[in-house]
Amino acid sequence: QGQGILRSGSVPPSPPAAFAMTAPGGGDGGGGTAASSSSPASPLACASSSSSPSSASPLPAWLTSPPGRPAVLAALGANCAVFALWQLARRGSAPAWLPRALGEHAMCSHANVRRGRVHTLLTSTFSHHAAGHFAVNTYGLAVFGNVAAEVLSARELGVLLVYGGGAASLCHIVCHPRNPVLGASGMLMGLVAANGLIDPQHRFTMILPVPGLTFSMLQAICHCTIILQVADLCFVANFAGFFILRRWLGPVAWAAHVGGTAAGLGFACGNWLSGDRRFASPW
Repeated sequence: QGQGILRSGSVPPSPPAAFAMTAPGGGDGGGGTAASSSSPASPLACASSSSSPSSASPLPAWLTSPPGRPAVLAALGANCAVFALWQLARRGSAPAWLPRALGEHAMCSHANVRRGRVHTLLTSTFSHHAAGHFAVNTYGLAVFGNVAAEVLSARELGVLLVYGGGAASLCHIVCHPRNPVLGASGMLMGLVAANGLIDPQHRFTMILPVPGLTFSMLQAICHCTIILQVADLCFVANFAGFFILRRWLGPVAWAAHVGGTAAGLGFACGNWLSGDRRFASPW
């Protein structure tokens, strides 16, 4: 995850060749800012289902289109709600039970899981008490969630988020049983890994700090410009962080990032192996 501001978009499709949280008080591995834009239909996008004109939804179109958007909005809403509770808990006028409840139900730790609070494997991934941590992860979920939402249904995207978040928390508490964890970055890493096989040609253009630097989701699609692959960069950065950088960047939950990445990749590969050709080949 590099620090910067990104603008996202898509390019006309070509045959895809694919291949590929932090502890309290700590920062994430970085973040990006992007603005999503609609793109021309691609074979991947065409594979997603859309409602027919005769079955009009009572909900506004922006809530249901693209098909996976309800899952993205639910994740963003949960992030905002729990962040607001953490801010309330820091105020002197907050109820005495609130900080304790957040510690028991919005943070994941080996101790919490042993006491039967297995739900914290998931609830902790929507939990942020630092504003910067919250902003980076929430923005990342919005950007990369909307890429996946173009192809996946709300149910499928919800399953991906649950897999990524749960695996991230579990991986962290196995590797660091004494350190609690919270934050959506592990879930976000799972989303990035899956997006590499959902829409490998999706492009991002950096605005800051290197204007014009181009990234693709996974596949290099142009030979006349420098294109860096987002999924590959995250994969390499997280494994380097887990094995090398954690001695200098200890507050970053590298194990959670690796767990989320593995879950997202497993989700995409599993669907491809089952014959779902909305996902590109992992080979």
